[in-house]
Amino acid sequence: MSYDGFVGSIAISKNGHDKGDCYVITGIVDDRFAFVANGQNRRLEAPKRKNILHLSVTKSRTAATNDLGIRNAIEEFKKRR
Repeated sequence: MSYDGFVGSIAISKNGHDKGDCYVITGIVDDRFAFVANGQNRRLEAPKRKNILHLSVTKSRTAATNDLGIRNAIEEFKKRR
């Protein structure tokens, strides 16, 4: 299965020490892992590698290209939730 369409989507962590945290999917490594960033402790320069099965991908998307844009998109998502 190709997950390339997930790039730019907001996702919520389902497992791990970061359970419940929101991220933006910034890239797909392979069929198992994705790179995610939240613009704060996980920036675009050093994204977290996360198992795709441990993410709940939402329908919300962002075109943010910097950390500030990612932070703002996640804050807006949390307000609407």
